[in-house]
Amino acid sequence: MQSSRSLKTQLVAAAVSVVLSAFALSAATYAWYVANTKVSATTSTISATTNGFILQIDELKNGAQHGGEQKSLEAQTMGATLSPSSTDNLKNWYVCNGWNNQGLVTDYSTPNFSTTAKALPGEYEVAGKKYNAFIKSDYIVYTITDTGTADVYLDASDGAPVTIESVGGEASETMVGSLRVAITTQAIGRDGKSGTGPEDLRVVYAIHNETGKGNDASAIEGWTSIQNKGGTPTLAQATYQHIFTGGTDGWVATKGTNGDYSVADGTQPIAKGVGYRGVAVHVYIWMEGTDADCVNGKSIENSPTTYNVNVKLAGVATS
Repeated sequence: MQSSRSLKTQLVAAAVSVVLSAFALSAATYAWYVANTKVSATTSTISATTNGFILQIDELKNGAQHGGEQKSLEAQTMGATLSPSSTDNLKNWYVCNGWNNQGLVTDYSTPNFSTTAKALPGEYEVAGKKYNAFIKSDYIVYTITDTGTADVYLDASDGAPVTIESVGGEASETMVGSLRVAITTQAIGRDGKSGTGPEDLRVVYAIHNETGKGNDASAIEGWTSIQNKGGTPTLAQATYQHIFTGGTDGWVATKGTNGDYSVADGTQPIAKGVGYRGVAVHVYIWMEGTDADCVNGKSIENSPTTYNVNVKLAGVATS
């Protein structure tokens, strides 16, 4: 059993919420179908102080909002059409390009992402219709006072650190079961309102531990993705670190009855040594096309349901 160390200097947990509205999830006749979506994002901070030390979150484009007061922040993302896709590294993305007479996916292609000024990240076009292979939300996490640094962990104090909640209707197992939530970090640029340098993919979340086979002709069990193997898109076991509800050990901090956070030895932070200037935290959301749940039989036609995706982060002081 891992031992735990109590860290008496604590930071407050900050929450990132991304809301997806999904419609007509069974509109097509194959697994990697297209779903209409409207997307918005909500972020909020719940402030508590110890030694004058607070962790907060805002939209990256706004930069760190130093001031110390409690805030509830809301960020809206334009409506888009989400298409099931697959990636292993958030750099190379693939979508369905063909299937056989049994409805099994046999071929994959790389979307030609739009580069216009108004295009959303992950947006591409097919036959004059816009789709999104993924949704990306950009945040800045920082300490409100320049008195030290903190390591940032996923927060499991109130249950799962990542949750997917259906609102306004019945949840579609296709949407909920195949949804992936990835968290990356990046250094803050000189302007304080953008990221600079490479993004570090920290972890990918799914609601279930993936054990079944997807709807691909070459399907294999478990966590899978389409990867570039010798120049050919190939289905293989996912190489990224992943967690699921009930399987987050090694990534979370928890808060005891005395209000102190503790982490088990060997726990991996989302970000280390975060200070006054902050760190960029990016949240990617997509429907994994190779997932066993990404099939028509589990979808709900013309559903009005929306989905709240909450990522909770907790900071623990290191100096």
